[in-house]
Amino acid sequence: MKLRNYYILLLLLFISFKSFSQTSATEYFITVNGNLYIPIKNPAKGIYPILWYDKETNPKLLIGGLGVGLSAFRPLENKVSLKGGVNISKHTYWDEPIQLVDAGGNNMQLFVAGSSDLAVGITATAHYFLTEKISFGTGLGGQILLATLSRLAEFNDSRSSIGVHHYYKRLMPTLPFEVSFKAKKTLFNIRYEYGLLNRYKKDIAAYKKDKFSLLSFEVGLKLN
Repeated sequence: MKLRNYYILLLLLFISFKSFSQTSATEYFITVNGNLYIPIKNPAKGIYPILWYDKETNPKLLIGGLGVGLSAFRPLENKVSLKGGVNISKHTYWDEPIQLVDAGGNNMQLFVAGSSDLAVGITATAHYFLTEKISFGTGLGGQILLATLSRLAEFNDSRSSIGVHHYYKRLMPTLPFEVSFKAKKTLFNIRYEYGLLNRYKKDIAAYKKDKFSLLSFEVGLKLN
């Protein structure tokens, strides 16, 4: 499926969800999430913790993927509901190592640092309820990349700075899988999203592969 057609289909699902919500008892939840970016087809990258302290790293306090969003459930029929979600999140990962050299061209230590993607995530899934509170679902999703921030080495001392690069595609279609626990006032959701395309743009994609993969843990508070 072409990327344009994929996003048209995703948009149609959200339009349908909006029209359904006007005539049904739709439940809305404001959510916060912690997420783990899981590298696929790029073994040089690593999983960055959501929150950790490591005296060997710079910075020592590691704050990884976090975000906020909105989710909604709309009942369709017995045991089946349509779930829509949107969030803005930071996805953090250990980036590919960089070989540093001194003024004489001699190899120094490898520079390994975290990079972060700031993105808007959208999902539209159909959920089947195994019990009154527990459900699982799948559907369509997408990630809209706003910016990628990478920590860069300063070669004249031990400090580092933040740079922005544009190697990745702006739009990424995803296939989401979710497990939810929905109580009267709260929502607990685990979602795995798998990117359907190589993340790199055409000029780099010819010789490098990188697939988007994200595991998110959401907690929501009911609004209505």
